Amino acid sequence: MIIRTISGDIVPEKLGRTNYHEHAFQISPLLSGDELDSPEKSAKEFARMAKSGFDSYVDATPIGIGRRPQEMLELSKVSGLQIVHATGVHKEAHYAKAHPVTSLSVAELTRLFEYEIKVGILSDDSTLEIIATSASEIKAGFIKFGISNEPMTAFENRALEAAATVSAQMGVAIMIHTDAASEIFTVLDSLESFGANLNRIVVAHIDRRPDPKFHAEIASRGAYLGYDGAGRSQYFPDEVLVDLFSTMVELGLASHVLLGADVARSSRYIEYGGGPGLEYLGNSFLPMLRNRTSDEIVNKVLTANPANWLAFNQ
Repeated sequence: MIIRTISGDIVPEKLGRTNYHEHAFQISPLLSGDELDSPEKSAKEFARMAKSGFDSYVDATPIGIGRRPQEMLELSKVSGLQIVHATGVHKEAHYAKAHPVTSLSVAELTRLFEYEIKVGILSDDSTLEIIATSASEIKAGFIKFGISNEPMTAFENRALEAAATVSAQMGVAIMIHTDAASEIFTVLDSLESFGANLNRIVVAHIDRRPDPKFHAEIASRGAYLGYDGAGRSQYFPDEVLVDLFSTMVELGLASHVLLGADVARSSRYIEYGGGPGLEYLGNSFLPMLRNRTSDEIVNKVLTANPANWLAFNQ
């Protein structure tokens, strides 16, 4: 088993303490004025995250949302972090009208995702044509696709099928962006129908609906629960999320939880002039979890769970 980082493949035991969901670069019509587009500022911000207690992070920026693959190796060097990068696509609302990726067929999306895992990530300013000279030197280590609270669009359904197909063939992990996961069981059924193993799936942002019974039902299907709302009081205060985490521990489901923060906005990054920054999760939120549960439980959630989610057979 290996985990595919942008610097090469590693054994799962080398991943270490992992933030499962962040973005070094991100540009979207939905985030106008909050772009992450400075290599220097982003590198310094992720160095802050490393100092707060992380060895690795998962970059969840998919195709067409401002990825800068050529700058990622330097960011890894400056921050000291191992990075596992996404292929895949976001929900359709994150793309400008007529963006080329939204017109790709299932077969084209499948080939594109597989190519970025096996050969290299394409630049976001490319035409998405898969040619030998178009790939960067870094490879993707998992697939992302996005859904909203609205019925899935034709493009989102094609992305789901493509992600499931590649995951079934290669064993790679999938991250599902959700807004409130209102249709998540239908989505999980669809993934299974296309051959995906739900043990390879994480449902991101699920803590925006902090219902332990609902989470336990998702975990019973085999999927991971992506908790990434720390420091974002517009959804829920940290105390609610600490209670949620503690309840999942009491239910014996800590092995299904992945922790991150998805800070994801220039207005929230210290190096861009905002806050609370990428260091908040390690410096402020994780101590709350440790006080309610234990160092041992939190450390296992930060190390064993992401390694198990991301590892696949080469």
